[in-house]
Amino acid sequence: MRWRFVGATIPAAALIIVIGARAAYGVPSFARQTQMACDACHAGGFFPELTDFGRMFKMNGYIWSAHEEKPYEPYPPIAAEQTWSYTQTDKGQPGLKNLPTVHFATKTNDNFSYPQQANFFLAGRYYGRLGGFTLGTYDGADNRWATDNVDIRLSDVRAVGEDHTLVYGATLNNNPTVQDVWNTLPAWSQLIASEVAPTPAASPSIANLGAQVSGVGAYAFWDNFLYAEVTPYLSGKTGVLSFLTTGNTKTTVTDGTSPYWRLVLYKNKGSHSFSLGQVGLYDKVFQSGSHGPTNSFLDLGGDVQYQWNSKPHFVTFRSVFIWENQGLSAAKAAKAATNGFDDLRTEQFWASYYYYKRVGITLSLFDVAGRRDPLLYGPAAVSGSRNGRPDSWGAFVQVSFLPFSQWLNLSLPVLPMTQFAVQYTAYGKFNGDRVNYDGFGRRASDNNTLYLLVWMPW
Repeated sequence: MRWRFVGATIPAAALIIVIGARAAYGVPSFARQTQMACDACHAGGFFPELTDFGRMFKMNGYIWSAHEEKPYEPYPPIAAEQTWSYTQTDKGQPGLKNLPTVHFATKTNDNFSYPQQANFFLAGRYYGRLGGFTLGTYDGADNRWATDNVDIRLSDVRAVGEDHTLVYGATLNNNPTVQDVWNTLPAWSQLIASEVAPTPAASPSIANLGAQVSGVGAYAFWDNFLYAEVTPYLSGKTGVLSFLTTGNTKTTVTDGTSPYWRLVLYKNKGSHSFSLGQVGLYDKVFQSGSHGPTNSFLDLGGDVQYQWNSKPHFVTFRSVFIWENQGLSAAKAAKAATNGFDDLRTEQFWASYYYYKRVGITLSLFDVAGRRDPLLYGPAAVSGSRNGRPDSWGAFVQVSFLPFSQWLNLSLPVLPMTQFAVQYTAYGKFNGDRVNYDGFGRRASDNNTLYLLVWMPW
């Protein structure tokens, strides 16, 4: 059943990250620094959903510590993790057996990955009021090392008058929305996702710029109620900030400054919290290479989130919506697009329940739709569109487990923080149709995916 009414009745702010999502991270170095269990910052102890405390910890620059009386932390702010996964699609994909040797494909629709990723973190308080989340990743699917998500902050808190407070700071990061503390925007909205399963062809620019750009922005949070941020981004291909995108192929090269902005109204009281936000991004992207004509993208979105946190129960409802206006004059001139202007609409809804440190379940509905463009969305086996439409919709359900959480040891969190997850994604439409959507006989349901994950931190 089609569910477009979700976006009409519940405002929202970004996109389905079923498109190109990375694994979620709960970092052991944060637990060692704060001497708090994972459920202090994460919903029920599961990642990546943040609690109110987790949001404030991040907004205050990752510097809160249980060791304020000491000139240095007893442990350096370093951590690591590995993920192992298994992916099965209803129908095989041509070429899947040609993945790097760290993968083992028994058939073209069965794929074991060991590891899917190996991650290394410099995460926590660096010095004084400077802290951050810096991630380097070995990607098993691409068989390469690269700089992953980075968010480095310098923050402070001030009392204004007798009754007001202001949290403010600067963020240096390489992915629009990675700095956001609400789990509705692309960088952190997805729980887990396979790196080898087919995903819809269309996604907005705000979801595609991770490790392609870098920027320094300013933010402020007034009275624990009003949040505002502006961050200008530059291309990560060259320049003084290009080290933030090291190791990543620059498939998207932006021209000039790409402004990102964020506004959120937030209220936390007792066991309840609610947020209502707006987000925007404008960027120009070279049609090819790093010079010449460009295409422009304006993303405007809204999001809403409600959480009820009453141990041992944690419930979250989230919804996001984003509309993108695409100026494709360069693509049209290069015969890569039929229209000079297109649009794209994406929306997603999540409902999740967590029983503290034991089990969690999430149901999500997602929808992508836009203007028909036979050149931009052309036929191709598995990834293409026979009718030139980007429309895709479906749902996923995920069950997560923390079977060893009762053995929590903050100094050695390997087993206690190990997470197991099972996810099933089903498509009602994929790249424009249900049947023969790619022009090569593939059905939308052929991309239905069973995904199993083991996440082990160090």
